[in-house]
Amino acid sequence: MALNWRQDSVKAIRAKKEAAAKAEALNAQTQVAVMAFCATATNITDAQALQMPDLFPAWEDLLAAGNKLAENTVLRDGSVLYRVVQSGGVTPLESQPPHAEGMLAVYRPIDESHAGTLEDPIPWVYGMDCHAGTYFSYNGHVYQVAEGGDMVPCVWPPDTAGLWQWVLIE
Repeated sequence: MALNWRQDSVKAIRAKKEAAAKAEALNAQTQVAVMAFCATATNITDAQALQMPDLFPAWEDLLAAGNKLAENTVLRDGSVLYRVVQSGGVTPLESQPPHAEGMLAVYRPIDESHAGTLEDPIPWVYGMDCHAGTYFSYNGHVYQVAEGGDMVPCVWPPDTAGLWQWVLIE
């Protein structure tokens, strides 16, 4: 009787270990599948992308692969998500990273999920679309885009001297 109990316990432990190994393998496979989907998906909204930023391919990896990126592809450059906006897509080039000057016709930063109100201003990022009436935070201050001052894309920091489109609020 003791021998049967011992054998049953060993079998149960082995079965649990096998199940755990299978679950771990499935988890790893699921992660790879999700990352592969995110690398090629062009129908993910900005809000969805902001909820899962680590699933998108890094700029360095895309550059190394050298494959063309379709329009609306989402990627990471540092801690910022960008969307390919160039019609027909783009092939990554080392001299043209998403954050570089002059790349706003190709890549646009994805706005963080803030309300754009005085209470919840959007942290300003070079190249984001800035529309009249929206509030942005920059260097410890809050700014509002002036009426008629849409900047799409915006390449002028809110503290740019003499720029009427930005109004310092606080």
